[in-house]
Amino acid sequence: MLVAAVMNLLHRLLLGQSLVGWVKINVDGFVSKNNTKAAIGGAVRNSDGEWLTGFNIVTGMDEIFRIEARAIVEGMKLAWLKGYKQVEINCGNVMLIDTICNGFASISNIAEVRLIHKWCNKNWKVKFRHVLRGSNKVVDCLTKAAIGKLNQVVLFPIPPQYVIWLLEEDTHDSLYEGNIVFIRS
Repeated sequence: MLVAAVMNLLHRLLLGQSLVGWVKINVDGFVSKNNTKAAIGGAVRNSDGEWLTGFNIVTGMDEIFRIEARAIVEGMKLAWLKGYKQVEINCGNVMLIDTICNGFASISNIAEVRLIHKWCNKNWKVKFRHVLRGSNKVVDCLTKAAIGKLNQVVLFPIPPQYVIWLLEEDTHDSLYEGNIVFIRS
């Protein structure tokens, strides 16, 4: 994890951002190609990239936009319940992030997107960032591995064995991708 901490520090220095005191939640949604399974997941890490918790949920089938919006809502709920007051949400759906950050969430016809807007208006700071696939490997793996009952939240207080090797790779890859930061607080 020392490598992850050093890479995270370099990332903050290169981007001119100080994320001390912030938690980062990477979220993802998944719909199988044959439409037999849909799931969401998230990984919460501190400003040094260290694992705090993770989750996944098997959901009902729906459009990927709505499923990924639900992943953000569930990530925000978890962060709020854990008492985090400065949260950066990372998601690979650029259209969803754009909808949230450009003020369209409050008038969306999608209930989950309106819920994101409501959660943003609580007493905390929330940033949204679009991330490329290479920076979301841990949560992609968590999401695809979801096997719980329908709508049951499965929490991971420690990283599951099957994502440990991806943790450092996520931190490393995020240095080299042109991520755009959108802020909503």
